[in-house]
Amino acid sequence: MRLVPWHILCMIETHEVIEKLCKNMCNMLILSGKTALYGLFSDFMSETEGVIKFQLDFEQGRALDFPQIESIELWRQRLMRLGLIGQDDARYEGLGFGNISHRVNYPGTSQAFVITGTQTGRLQQMGAEHYALVTDCDPRRNWLQAQGEVKPSSEAMTHAVIYQKIPQAEAVVHIHSPELWRNAQQLGLAITNPAVEYGTPQMATEIERIIDAGLPRGHTISMGGHEDGVITWGESLHAAGNEILMLLGELQNRRAHSQ
Repeated sequence: MRLVPWHILCMIETHEVIEKLCKNMCNMLILSGKTALYGLFSDFMSETEGVIKFQLDFEQGRALDFPQIESIELWRQRLMRLGLIGQDDARYEGLGFGNISHRVNYPGTSQAFVITGTQTGRLQQMGAEHYALVTDCDPRRNWLQAQGEVKPSSEAMTHAVIYQKIPQAEAVVHIHSPELWRNAQQLGLAITNPAVEYGTPQMATEIERIIDAGLPRGHTISMGGHEDGVITWGESLHAAGNEILMLLGELQNRRAHSQ
């Protein structure tokens, strides 16, 4: 058996202590309304925790058993073929991008949903073990509760806000499309503040602001501070996915007519 050197163990222990301190500090700053200082600590947390920026209360468990996962996977495959979801070493520093969720029935809450797991974009095919169940979320506290074999996508809090604000929303699709993102204004899409990063309480607030101002065109929002990020929702997964395809088709038609 190979032993771990004592100085490496010390580094690991120190890292865990610092990580816990930063999480606690972030929660204190959010509750006190000091969002500017929160940004400094959240940046550090994103480096130590990967791409998940919210406080995650996660219960490791067995694979989920929801029929909606099958339909999510069908749409995920379709969007992967179009390069709108997945993982590419040449894009976004090789990190996975895009995610899909679907509202589900779960005891004790009307806000539960299943969502693709974090950093599963590299997988060509996914089973129930690659999805997480979100059971509760409080964006003001930067807190989310989930369970499953994998942790939820880093955009789970943004999905949660949409489900909380729009009872009719049954599915949410988040893609990465340079074409739609760069032409969002031309297409008449709502756009979040470019200074707001993904997966943060500020992004949740931006989504709420846009929804409160009136449902955006096609239930679609371009994430101004999240490169190529576009999110849409619908009363069914089919409706949400088709909205993305229709927007891409409209953009192609505009280009064809301008030539």
